[in-house]
Amino acid sequence: METIISKINFKKIGKWLLFLGWLLFIFSFSSQQGDQSLALSNHFLEYVKDFWDHSIFSMFDLSFVIRKFAHFSIFFLLGIISYSLLKEYPMQLWQRFLLSFFICLTYACMDELHQLFVVDRDGKLFDVFIDSCGCLLGLIPLFFVSKFRQKKLKHNIS
Repeated sequence: METIISKINFKKIGKWLLFLGWLLFIFSFSSQQGDQSLALSNHFLEYVKDFWDHSIFSMFDLSFVIRKFAHFSIFFLLGIISYSLLKEYPMQLWQRFLLSFFICLTYACMDELHQLFVVDRDGKLFDVFIDSCGCLLGLIPLFFVSKFRQKKLKHNIS
């Protein structure tokens, strides 16, 4: 006899919690006022400067690079998390890939729109582009690994 507990898909619930938690994590960073966000970036910048040769810093604005890398990496992980969540639902690989990308792109747009209403912050189309690139770089390898596994599984069955 099956119990209610045995019917609960804890893996799916865990993935949903991770996904929603990551969205809240992104939202919390976007909710920081300009001075708070800058202070966090500068704190990380000082940490980075301790580990690398200072002469490299004169070549470019490292603060800008750090901020854009944060956008990129946060949405890189959102792409992976959303793809993993969608594996819990029956759909084709290309559908999972496109839906994951659409989720990330939509949230990137909403994130930048949200920043328009935060003190000393602004929404930037360039950041949506960076976010989308991060998402794609997370999704593309997952897509091809999934496709390879699917072909291997079909080959082993026949």
